[in-house]
Amino acid sequence: MKFKNLRFLLGLLLAVPAVTAAEAELVAPTPAIELPGIGEEVSLEEIKAICLAYGLEDLWKKIERDPPARPFKSDGVTGWFDTWKGVSLYPAGFLHDLKYWAGYPGEEVERLIADAELMIDVARLLGSTEMAETMFHRRAARRFGKVQRPRFPGDLAELGRKE
Repeated sequence: MKFKNLRFLLGLLLAVPAVTAAEAELVAPTPAIELPGIGEEVSLEEIKAICLAYGLEDLWKKIERDPPARPFKSDGVTGWFDTWKGVSLYPAGFLHDLKYWAGYPGEEVERLIADAELMIDVARLLGSTEMAETMFHRRAARRFGKVQRPRFPGDLAELGRKE
């Protein structure tokens, strides 16, 4: 079942058309509001404003209903570049970190969707799928045990969520 979901999400990722840099700016996640910097603690009030600015109302409702015990901080695009060829990938990494932070143990489908959305956002930001595909394959390899998954600050085990 997981393999089918991965193939489906990868198909969505690969279906992102190549666009010019100008077109990418129109469809990529661009800060509608200024995002807090890497490592800065983000208040629930700021998270609400960010979620609403990016159209993540359902994510905000989930956070508002049951906020994680630990405060939210983004480390950017974990284990990757925050900027590539002059394009900031930070907005995509920030939103991905926020989705992981709000997650619960056992929400593997939601985590995979968050990973796929990260890759799609990166493809749109760069106007190309090449780096996004590489990132997605790397994350998928970790998820399915081909590469040992390091513990990132955003992992659920470190966020105070109970099993």
